Amino acid sequence: MAENENFSKDNNTENILTENTELTENTENTQAEAKADKHLITLHLSHKNGSKTLHLRKGHLIAASVAALLVLGGGAYAGVSYLQAQSRLTNSQEQLAEMEKENRKLTQRTEILENENEEYTQHINEIQMKTEELENKMTELENTKQSLAEEINNMSGTSTDSTATASAENGDTACAEANLSTACLSILENGSTSQSGEKTFTTIVTTSYNKATSLSAQLDKMNVMLDLTGASFVDVATNVTETLAQYSNVPMGYPLEEYVISTEFNPDGNAAISDGRVHKGVDLSTRSQILPISATAAGTVVEATYHDDYGYYVKIDHGNGFTTLYAHNSENLVEVGDTVKKGDVIAMTGSTGMSTGIHCHYEIQLNGIYQNPKDYE
Repeated sequence: MAENENFSKDNNTENILTENTELTENTENTQAEAKADKHLITLHLSHKNGSKTLHLRKGHLIAASVAALLVLGGGAYAGVSYLQAQSRLTNSQEQLAEMEKENRKLTQRTEILENENEEYTQHINEIQMKTEELENKMTELENTKQSLAEEINNMSGTSTDSTATASAENGDTACAEANLSTACLSILENGSTSQSGEKTFTTIVTTSYNKATSLSAQLDKMNVMLDLTGASFVDVATNVTETLAQYSNVPMGYPLEEYVISTEFNPDGNAAISDGRVHKGVDLSTRSQILPISATAAGTVVEATYHDDYGYYVKIDHGNGFTTLYAHNSENLVEVGDTVKKGDVIAMTGSTGMSTGIHCHYEIQLNGIYQNPKDYE
């Protein structure tokens, strides 16, 4: 009985040991499974000195995945940012190139405008100068007209004073001469307006010109006006000049075209004038040339002969108190009684009579009183 009890105890002990072993194994399996669950990947690395086991847990993989995602996301963001920056840079470069192009255009336009401004300024100055020239020319024409009118008026006064005396000798000729100045004045006044019926001279107002076109238009207008005025005035002046040249009986100018005054007028024998001897005219030297002598006014030849002092000479009576004398001629080309006009050739220069060289001795008398020919230039 005792042995049975001992046997029974031994069996119980073995059963307990067996159960303990099974529990230990179960525990180890559970721990192994737990470890297996905790280490998702196990790497065994072998080397000369042994081996090494690396265990990768879920946390490691999650961290690696997150890191990879961050790297990939950062790379993608960086790539997108780079592309955007590259696009902005390209746009900026295109805008800069466009701005440079516009700047070049503006620079070229500025240069063109500067050149145009210089040309415009030069054009303005040239037109202004031309305008002033035209104004001066028109003023000169007007002054010439007025001088001619004054000369005719003076002739008219002289002719009027001598009309009574001249009428006694030749009534028709005196009347013609007395009316000559009036006729010339009429030609001058009427002829100067014959083109348009009114005075063609206009006052030019000097203003600040703003446009070259307006200046050009005014200049063209002035040119047309000046052409009309000049043509009309030339015709009138020519008619008056020809009339005066043919019929004027007042001595004007000298009888030679080329001359040098060698002895001046000295009726009182003033020692300070020329050689100091009495000289009632002027000597016109032709420097050894024989030249034609022309009448200085219209009139009638009253003397044409030879004199011991004067040599061959011509004397003309102009019918208004004036007489002129031309002496030391090589030959006379007119005779007593001939009627001459101003400018007609009456003799040739020479050195006859009391003369030391080829010249023309020229005298003017008014009512018997010797006149200085310089006063009648």
